[in-house]
Amino acid sequence: MRIAAKGFACIIMTAVVTLSPALGCGRRASHTRAPASPVEEGPSIPLPEWAPENPSPEFLRAARVLRPMPREMLEQAAEGQQAMDVFLRQLTQTWTATYGLFGSMDDEQIERFREAKRVYMPVASMTREQRAALDRWFEVWQTAMGGGTPPGAEFLGDYLVFLYKQGAMEDLSNVEVGFDVPKGMAVHLRFRVRQRDGSLNTPGITFAFYG
Repeated sequence: MRIAAKGFACIIMTAVVTLSPALGCGRRASHTRAPASPVEEGPSIPLPEWAPENPSPEFLRAARVLRPMPREMLEQAAEGQQAMDVFLRQLTQTWTATYGLFGSMDDEQIERFREAKRVYMPVASMTREQRAALDRWFEVWQTAMGGGTPPGAEFLGDYLVFLYKQGAMEDLSNVEVGFDVPKGMAVHLRFRVRQRDGSLNTPGITFAFYG
């Protein structure tokens, strides 16, 4: 059964993805910064079942702050729809890269997230390591979605192209990337695309919990 684009986007937003206002469901180059500090020594961290065998320091930094999304939540969100179930499983393949991007933030940025439940970085101001983590995320997303997306959500196959369609410049100079908790405990990887009129398109993807 074909899922209408707007309906599909609303379902995903409720479960794990927030899309653009164009769908009726969303909200409307390199400076040097101190690199993320090494992971602090301490007790072992409970890792998600999908964690890589040898987590990077950035992944572990993220795991100290975030809580993984329960698999049961994804199963409930799929509502028995095979296309949706496949798509949600594809999403989980991107979470390691999302944790890596979160963990690439420095101590000050992570503390800002802890206090305000939001932190955004202009792509043009990201460190080399942060930009590499972002580029890696785009690559992982495209690979994960290589098997296809559900009918009505083909626009999500390549997230970078999706951002261009949201008004992003080719060099992403009008884009901020970051993390926020708009309500409840769900953490979003957030893209803020500034339009010519100064307004923002803010697509995002939920991937973890905080609090």
